[in-house]
Amino acid sequence: PGKKSGDMDVIVDEKTVIDFFKAKDAKSARKALNDYITSKGLETAQSGINVHVRVPLNGSAHQVDVMVTPNAERVSQFHKHDIPQGSPYKGVNKQLIMAILAKSKGYMWSAWQGLFSRNEQGKKGDFVSDDLGEIAQILLGPSSGSKDLGSVESILKALPQDQADALLAKAKEDPNWKEVPSNEELERIKQLSGLL
Repeated sequence: PGKKSGDMDVIVDEKTVIDFFKAKDAKSARKALNDYITSKGLETAQSGINVHVRVPLNGSAHQVDVMVTPNAERVSQFHKHDIPQGSPYKGVNKQLIMAILAKSKGYMWSAWQGLFSRNEQGKKGDFVSDDLGEIAQILLGPSSGSKDLGSVESILKALPQDQADALLAKAKEDPNWKEVPSNEELERIKQLSGLL
């Protein structure tokens, strides 16, 4: 509410794409999807699991990221956010917070697979869960549920204050951490840009 998205993310099940294009594997299925969309006159690019599509609309263009992933129905739950109005945080911030929290508890968070243990080398170990309710209980405590993983704010609220403060401070050190400027900051930027 009150925010404008920079793009649209669509999560598509890998098996469905493989079956539709009769592809030998996920990589060739993504390539086939990319080529199919291109054949319809749209510009595309591929990176990782994504097929990026430039969609013209009303004289401008918008980006649609088609993410081809296994177990899409379950994984899509990881990318639904319950961000409070006025929040300076986006979905990427929530994913970073979850990754840092998981690491602090000896786990590894994958936004495309779920929660894993860590092996002796600190790398991805055994699969633990892709159920958000269970993941919330593991990361936040036994009385937590999937709604507690809906936003940065809900995650921090579910933790004791000292842990929440330390988690947020650690997250802000990450180079991928980006906050949305508040309305007051945006107004000040507009004022200053008019002076330059």
